[in-house]
Amino acid sequence: MAEPQRTRSGSSSPGAPVALDDDHGQPGGAAQDQEEQLELRRGPWTVDEDLTLVNYIACHGEGRWNSLARATGLKRTGKSCRLRWLNYLRPDVRRGNITADEQLLILDLHTRWGNRWSKIAQHLPGRTDNEIKNYWRTRVQKHAKQLNCDANSKRFKDSMRYLLMPHLVDAAARRRRLVQAQHHQHAAAAHGLSAIGMVSSSDSFATTAESY
Repeated sequence: MAEPQRTRSGSSSPGAPVALDDDHGQPGGAAQDQEEQLELRRGPWTVDEDLTLVNYIACHGEGRWNSLARATGLKRTGKSCRLRWLNYLRPDVRRGNITADEQLLILDLHTRWGNRWSKIAQHLPGRTDNEIKNYWRTRVQKHAKQLNCDANSKRFKDSMRYLLMPHLVDAAARRRRLVQAQHHQHAAAAHGLSAIGMVSSSDSFATTAESY
């Protein structure tokens, strides 16, 4: 005997149509999801969207990204909101080119963990896994292509160890010396201004004393 089909109300009736429920047990969920998909925005984020996302996270935290996307009213997917926040809007995201010290660390960590970008990013504060992956693909793999070898091959790793990494060590040392020199210049300038201020105060005091 055939099993009776379930209706929308939950009763059983032979030949009755089967209701389609969504993930929450509500009928018509699939159609609703399709409507939401059609309304989603694509392409670059606007300034207003960025502000909406930043302000919401400042008040409520990150939470579940799909729920966050709906709560903000943004016509973006949860994944899009997550990537926008982590890669661009998060306050501790670093800007600018990856430094020689960071490149050395990436090369070292990649020899241990391979393409585990998220794990590597944990050791480079302010850098995202996407940024590190892009660096690897645009810079490191480019070197491998110039040498006509695979980026994961022993030949390329040897070339990194004996050619690229020493160059990066020198670049990092030069950068540190430059930063130290700039620091000393700023300190000397600040000390000079302080000395000028002390002389001015002394002259002012002497002038005042003479007037008496």
